[in-house]
Amino acid sequence: MLDLLDSRIHTLNTTGERIGSFVLSHFRQKKLIINTKTDGSVVTQVDQEAEILARNTLLEQFPEDGFLGEEYGEIQGNSGYRWVVDPIDGTASFARGVPLFGTLIGLEHDGKPIAGLANLPALNESISAVVGQGVTYQSQDAKVSDTCLLRDAMICTTSFDYFQQTKSEDAYSLLLQHAGSIRGWSDCFAFLLLCTGRIDAVVEPLLFPWDIVPWLPIIEEAGGRFSPFIQGGIASNHNLHDSLYDVLHANPTN
Repeated sequence: MLDLLDSRIHTLNTTGERIGSFVLSHFRQKKLIINTKTDGSVVTQVDQEAEILARNTLLEQFPEDGFLGEEYGEIQGNSGYRWVVDPIDGTASFARGVPLFGTLIGLEHDGKPIAGLANLPALNESISAVVGQGVTYQSQDAKVSDTCLLRDAMICTTSFDYFQQTKSEDAYSLLLQHAGSIRGWSDCFAFLLLCTGRIDAVVEPLLFPWDIVPWLPIIEEAGGRFSPFIQGGIASNHNLHDSLYDVLHANPTN
């Protein structure tokens, strides 16, 4: 299994670089084609083309693997491995010319996330991890912060809209009451900041597998914790996790 995993990790890294470069080559295009999906979120032609490129690249090398992407759904495999891809996490930022977007690629084995990569090409930052092998950020190690108290914590959440969509506005109010500082550094950029110790927690009431599966190995290997929350999750350093979880569950509806 080790050789099979090593070859996939190599492909994960090279594919992340390839897709990130492709996406970046289309960033700030004047004639970007933007559409609205049925859930109200935006999608660009670049999202769709990047996912096809990622799917073809990965499955050409590992045709028996499964694949799950944000734009075109799932292809079943029979190897026990599944790739989980968000070609542009932070499409709203990408479409508006804001550089806080990235390509996410996760790898599962028998349903368990075992490796993940996030490439934020407009920032020239990337981070990756394999469970049990540590996390790599810009060819160096990375770790979460050591902040202990919520009143000292800087916490990110993408948008109040997601609390409205999940009918969890009370949780947002609790977050405002107890966190030291709230920032809207969103999507993959927020998780990158968490895993490199630049913020202390991320609270997202709405996440899909392609949003979080690639991050789970990175969070774990950077010394953080993740817990499900509403339809999303709470990610933080170990020191804050229990107190943040308890605060956000003070309202029984959450």
